[in-house]
Parts: sequence; C-alpha cells; structure tokens
Amino acid sequence: MVGAAGNSRIRALVTGGAGVLAGHLIAAVPAGVELHLTEHSTPVDDARRRLAEVHRVDLRDGEATAALVDRVRPDVVVHTAYRQSERADVVDATDHVAAASAEVGAALVALSTDVVFAGDRPPYGETDPVDPVTDYGRWKVEAEQACVAAVSDACLVRVSLIVALDPPDRVTASLLDAIDAGERPTMFVDEWRQPASATDLATAIWAIVALDRPDRAGVWHLPGPEWCSRFELAVAIARATGRDPAAVAEAHQADHPSVRPQDPRLLTDRWHQLGITPRRVTEMRPA
Repeated sequence: MVGAAGNSRIRALVTGGAGVLAGHLIAAVPAGVELHLTEHSTPVDDARRRLAEVHRVDLRDGEATAALVDRVRPDVVVHTAYRQSERADVVDATDHVAAASAEVGAALVALSTDVVFAGDRPPYGETDPVDPVTDYGRWKVEAEQACVAAVSDACLVRVSLIVALDPPDRVTASLLDAIDAGERPTMFVDEWRQPASATDLATAIWAIVALDRPDRAGVWHLPGPEWCSRFELAVAIARATGRDPAAVAEAHQADHPSVRPQDPRLLTDRWHQLGITPRRVTEMRPA
C-alpha cells in the first residue's frame, strides 16, 4: 500500500467513528485519503458525515464486520472503537476487525493502552513484556494478540490518556460537569499518566499510516510529553477552561476498592520517526 504521503489515493476505514479520537482523525485527514467510518451505539454526527462515508455495524458480530470490510475494501483499517466495560467490545470486536482486515489484505493500525502494564516497574519500553493487572488491560493484551495473529505486520499504538477540550473527551466532560454542578470531583494524587492531545495523536496516526507497511509494523508508544498525576491533570483542565482549580479534591489509590496501575509510564523509541513534537496537555486551551 502506498502511504498517505504518496501519490496514490488510499481508502481508510476508521472504527469508532463517533469517538473523540475519530473526530480529530477526520479533522486531520490528509489529502488523498478516502475516509470511511463505522458507528454503532453512538451515531456519527452530521458534520462528520459530510466528510466521510458512514457505515453502521456491530463489530462484535463477526459476519457483519467481515461483510462491511469486504464491501468497503479499505487499504488500511484504523481501529479506535472500544468500550472498557465489556470484554466482547474489546476482544471480540478487535478479533473480528483484524480477521476482516486480513481477508481483504488491508493494513491494520489498532489503538491500545498503557494499562497493558502493571505500573509497578516503570518505565516500559516498546519491547517490554506486558503484565496487566486490570480486566481492561488483560482484554487489550488479548486484542493486541488477535491483531498480530491475523495481520502479522499490524501496527499497535499504545497511548495513555487522550485529552481534548473542545469538544471535551468523556473524562474531561464528566470532570467539568461535576464542577459546574457544584460538586468536588476527586482525582488521584498518586496515579501518574502521560496525557496526550487528541489532535497530536491524530496527526501522529496519519503519519504512521503514511509509512510503508514494514516501517509501520509493530508496537508504537505514543505518550504525551509530560508525566503528571490525575489530580494535577484535572487541576490544569479546570484552570484552562475557566473553572476554579480548588474545586478538584485529592484522592489516594489506597482508598480505591480495586487494583489500578499506579505508574504505567511509557518509553518510546519511535516518536522521532514521525517528525512531530507533541504538546504539553497541561498547557492546552480551548479553541
């Protein structure tokens, strides 16, 4: 497949077309890319429909997913669809997307997560063995394995928190809604992540798509450029959006009933290949 930077037009299918990252992928789509989106429980809005062809499908349905991919015949599938609460939404859906991609010879770029690591021995490199401690982390490991089993040169993009302000991502929107309602949302002071701008991630993903398949293959860690606690991030978001930072309250992992990765910090050896300098999320401002 010729990358998006080449002279040939490519057809890209992005799953999870109503999601925050998909919105930024649409906004950053390079010239020469024919864009297709999937939707399921959340419909794709009219603005996105004007820029891409939208296909309704339940990715947990293997036959329906295979039929859609066979009909679209994409050159590359960018798999961003996910829901953390159900294994089928993570593992089965990814397995079906990967198998369908392999059937038509499409390249595969699949989003994964830093919580494939336990977070007790940071930092983690792109070749380090995974050791998840949460159900979601274990499901994402299974999803990664399904991708590589079906498409041997699949690209696995592991990210930390994806942050957007305008419109806000789901977690940011929940935080701001709570502050606006006069509540004091609590955030961990002892859980550290590497938040990344959704805009920067979208740009990076299209840059990866533009690479030749052998250069694109394997694991990519695309964390944000700063390491901060969830509490610090929430305070920065409140300040950036004109809310009172003092409205955010501190919490500690020891008070949480379930095991969580404390510091799944990612090292990356591949960002430099893309020629992109990611921005500090704590310095973001709404458009």
